[in-house]
This record gives sequence, structure tokens and C-alpha cells, in this order.
Amino acid sequence: MASNPTRLVIAKALVHALALTPLAILAWQVYEVWKTGSDVLGADPVAEIEHRTGLWALRFLLITLAITPLRQMTGQPVLIRFRRMLGLYAFFYACLHLLAYGWLDMGLDVADIGRDILKRPFILVGFACWLLLLPLAATSFNRAVRWLGGRQWQALHRLVYVIAPLAL
Repeated sequence: MASNPTRLVIAKALVHALALTPLAILAWQVYEVWKTGSDVLGADPVAEIEHRTGLWALRFLLITLAITPLRQMTGQPVLIRFRRMLGLYAFFYACLHLLAYGWLDMGLDVADIGRDILKRPFILVGFACWLLLLPLAATSFNRAVRWLGGRQWQALHRLVYVIAPLAL
């Protein structure tokens, strides 16, 4: 795959399509609930949206972490080219999860969110994970690697090993 740029482009397009499939399914189901009033998302559609986006954020985070060992086990160095993309999908779904909680569940009411955090501290841990993912997403571009320097960039991106157990 590494020697054939066309295959790499096709593989990346396929990964993008697969990574967006859960969102497309969820969007279709939200449309069905809105249009027909069906219960395809269960009795509490907002909670279902929160759970699905959170689970996909976690899944993509874990898939991202699995790239390096998978690359080593299979002897396929090209797999490393997908790690950044998958990490950004983890952040994307984490943003959707945060948006679903803050907007759909809490109505963007900061005082209500604060009370909810005091009542359920796991929300604070989830928000901390999102805050820790933010600089990783913001520095996931080649220019950021050059600007920070390789060692500092790597040190920053090792935060993922703090984020993953917190997210779990």
C-alpha cells in the first residue's frame, strides 16, 4: 500500500466513510424520531445520542492506541498513516458527545451543568478528558509538529496515555 499512492488514497477514503457511518446512522435515526415520532432511539433519545457519541469517541481513542501495536504485529508500517486521522475522529465524536450533553441535555445552562457535575463527578472527568484531547487535536497537523519540535510534540501527545484510562 505504501508504494501505491492511489491505494492509500482509496484506503483513507474508506476509513473516512467507515468513521462517519455511525454519525450517518445516528443522524438518520434522529430524523426518523423528529419526522415520525418513532422510538428508534428508545425512550430517552437525548441519552441515547449522548451514549452513542461517547462510545464512538472511546472506540476511536482505543483504535488509535491500537495502531502502533497492530503495525508492529503485522509488519505494515503504512498503518501509522491512519493513526492521526483516527485520533481526530476520536476528538470529533468527543465534541459531539460534549455538545449533546451541554446543549440537548442541559440546554447550555452553565449553572445547571455545574450542579450536575457536583451530583455526578464522572461528568467532570469526561470534560477533563475532552480538555486534554483539545491540545492533541489542535497540534495534530504537520505545521504544529514542526513548530513544537518532534520531542515536545511527542511529549504532548503522550497525554493520550492519561486520557484513555480516564475516559474508560
